[in-house]
Formats: sequence, structure tokens, C-alpha cells
Amino acid sequence: MAGKTERRCSVCRAKLSRFNAGTQCGPCQSGMTPRAAPEFWADPVVESAISAWDLGVVVQLFRKHTGLSQTAVARLVNIDQAEVSRLERGRKKIRDRRQFAQWSEALGIPGELVSPLPAADQPPLPNMGGPGGHLMLQDGVCQMLMPAGQNLSLTVIPVLAEPAASFHDNTLWLAPNRDTEAWSRMPLRALLAAHRTVEGRRQFFVMDAREAARGSAKRPPLAIPSAYELDELTYGILWAVAGYDSAVLSDDTELQETLLLPPQRVLGGDGGPVAPGSLTEGSQMLLGSHACAEFILNQRDELAGEPVFWTREQRGEEAATWLIFKHKHRYLQETAPRRAHNGVGRAFCIPRQEVAVSPTHERVLLFLAIALMESYSVTTWLTDELDLQQTEGFALVPGHRAAIATWVRTGSHPQTALTAGAHTLRTFADVIGHAQAHAINAGASPGQRLAATADYLDLDRAWLARRCAQLAAEGVTALARPRSRHLSLDALNVACTYVATELRSEAESGALHEVTR
Repeated sequence: MAGKTERRCSVCRAKLSRFNAGTQCGPCQSGMTPRAAPEFWADPVVESAISAWDLGVVVQLFRKHTGLSQTAVARLVNIDQAEVSRLERGRKKIRDRRQFAQWSEALGIPGELVSPLPAADQPPLPNMGGPGGHLMLQDGVCQMLMPAGQNLSLTVIPVLAEPAASFHDNTLWLAPNRDTEAWSRMPLRALLAAHRTVEGRRQFFVMDAREAARGSAKRPPLAIPSAYELDELTYGILWAVAGYDSAVLSDDTELQETLLLPPQRVLGGDGGPVAPGSLTEGSQMLLGSHACAEFILNQRDELAGEPVFWTREQRGEEAATWLIFKHKHRYLQETAPRRAHNGVGRAFCIPRQEVAVSPTHERVLLFLAIALMESYSVTTWLTDELDLQQTEGFALVPGHRAAIATWVRTGSHPQTALTAGAHTLRTFADVIGHAQAHAINAGASPGQRLAATADYLDLDRAWLARRCAQLAAEGVTALARPRSRHLSLDALNVACTYVATELRSEAESGALHEVTR
């Protein structure tokens, strides 16, 4: 039987979603077709802002020129209005060339105006210019600059880097001296780094400086496991832990007091939400995710069954909360299905454009979060359907109840509700059904789904399996021990162990299949 004719927007010819019954795509329906006149791009103020990669100013001027709202511009780039607001207020910077290209295409910025990233704004460490694309540090005292994310602020980690005195037993050994001893007692987060050169390529290995003091009585020379080689995996872990740790610790007292309140008070009942604007965005994420998790857990009797879930995480920064927020791990354990992969699952909407603009370390974190779900017998389904990315987060028992709980990309205003409305239940069931029927990561086993997920995220499966096995054997605590009481690496250790096992098994199964063909 012939397939259905592909429907396209009558204005821009973009492919229409099956959920769109009209003849125009969302942007065209919203009237977001105005483009800036050529003289706008010739304005010296606009040219200067583009040259400086100051998209906040560019967007403000663009909106004034075209009359578009922040929401309209957000839809052009397929992000939330809050992201545009942060950009215009200077709370968010675009320093990734792929992201800048995405904005340039959406706004219609002439290509000849786009210059290289201004040198003064380029963080010197770490960089991706080293041999083989590996992250590089400098000898002696230096800094590792962790770039700002969508919500996390830029974080600086002091580093003391020295050549390894020796390498054996899969360990790099640093000769103790006055500097390393002082750094091992530093109260701030800091790293000790050892390096060695193999076949002309310098490799760096890092660990939490205070962990050196914990083991110094047993091994006077400071030991850094080879599992802690600085690459996209360990860098991603350091980036997420340092970023959230710094954000949450800065609000420790206020955050702890707020978390003791009933979820409905945090969510806006009894006089409005208590989340003050003074909290860092990382703390607001923890507060919102905690309140939504508690809301769903409190609705288990009303849901009366094992629900399927829809989640809004699209990038590693958002997904890393599953790996390091204590309450998220507990929530996942408490909502895990009683029987392994019995149809209970969690669906993600991860458009291809989000993959394209995400740095590798964030894609690794997103992959590990999905692997964590699978490790608790939760089947995962990935869809790239653009029209579904703004769907609220929900837990659905089909035909009975749905608990709506949304905190991702809502700023400081998480949203919750319990509903039995027939229209809402049908809509949510259709969304889940679409994700299941058109899953990018379709597979009969967790290993197959993880392999397909890695491929979609443009990650090397063999590298993931090898590096996760190394970290699972060593543990990640000595690499990036959290300082906040609200963070833990237990879930991250679970994810690494599961990835190592499942991807290795999948690779062996694939090799056996090739031999027997």
C-alpha cells in the first residue's frame, strides 16, 4: 500500500507534523515571517554587535526593527521565550559557533558579517585544539574554565599540573612536594593534574585535589588513576558537578529551608511560589525538579497504576540533574517498574538541531542519563518531532489519570496538575504512542536502544563502553566529589556501570551475528 503523501507548509514548504491539522507550520501560522531589511544589517551598531558575537543586542535590535515578540523570536530558533529573555538581559552568551550559526540562519544574518569569535572572549583552558582533539592544560598553576550553559554560570576550577613521575598499575604517580601537599588541603574545589606523552601526544589525568589527602597515608606518592584521563567524558562530569555544586552551595541555607516546605507551597499554592528571584538558576532547577518529583510521588494513589512518562530534557545540562541530584535518583528508584521493561517507559523529544548545537560533553551527559533510566528497567523512547518539544512533562496512566509536572525550561515557575480530562488523556496518549511508534532508538533490548541512542547523538560506542568501564571500575568520587549535601554521584556510577555492560554485550552480540551470517 502506498504511503501517505508528505504534507508541507503552504508558505515555507517545511514538513508539517502529523499533529498539525492546518496548512501552515507553527512559525508561519504565528506570522513570524518578517525579515530585516538590508539597511538594518548595514547599520554600524548592528554590525558591531554581530562582530562581537553579542546576540543579546542583535536580537533586541532585530525585534525592534521587525516588531516581533520574544516568543516569536524564540519560535524561530525553536527555544523557549525565557532563553531569549536571558540572552537580551546578558545572562546568557552564545560562544558556540554551531549555536551562533543556528541563530544567524533563523534571523537571516548575512554570512559576510559573521566574524570569528573575538579572541578576548575565548577561554584559553580547556581548549579543543590539542593533538587528537583532546583537552589541554598548561604546566604549573592554571585554570580550567567551564563555559556557561543555558542555566549554569561560567565556573573556574584551579589546577596544579605537573609531569607524572611514573606510570604503572594503570596509575600516574606524582612525586609529593610542598605545592601538591598545599593543594590537597585547599578548601575550594581544585584539581591535581598529571601528564605524560605517548607517541607525541600529551595526555592529562585529573583528580579532585582533596582526594589526594584522603589517600596520602597509604600511598605517599600522589596517585591519579588512568581512568581519570581528561576527555569529553570526564570533562562533562567535572563541568556538570562543578557548575551545579557552585550554584547550589551559593544558596545553601535558603535552599535547604525552602526544601523543607510542602511541595504545594513551593509550586505556588497558599500565597504564591516561594522561590525567590535571588536564587541561582541551578538552585531553581533543583527546587523545581524536587517539587515536581514530590508532586508525582504524592499522586501515586490517584494514578493507581504504573504510568508512562514524558520528559522535556533535551541537553546534557538538563539531563545531568538525573545523574547528580540526590532527589532525582531517589525518585527514579521509587517510580521504577516492578517488572523489567514491561512497557513502562519514558519518552524524550530531542530534535536533531539540538544534537547539532550541543557540545560533545553535553551529549555524553544526555546519553548517560538515558542509560540510567534503562538501568532501572525503564524503556526509553526518543523522538525528534519538533512540534512535541513544548509538550508538558507528565506521568500518564492511559485512560485514567495524568499528573502534569513541568520544571524544565519554565524558569522559576514549575507547573503541576492532576487531570482526568478525556481530551488531555487522549492527547498525552497520542504523544507517547507517536514516540513509541517512531522511536529513533528503537530496539528489542536495552543494549540495542543504547547503541541506537549513541549513534543518534554522534557518540563513539566503543569509546563509551571502554571509558565507562574504566570509570565504573575506579568510581567517579575521587574525580569530582560534590560539596553540596543535595548532590551525589551514586546515579552516575550506576549509569557508567550499566553502559559498560550493555554496550559491551551489544558489541559482542553484533560480532557473533556477523560471524554466523
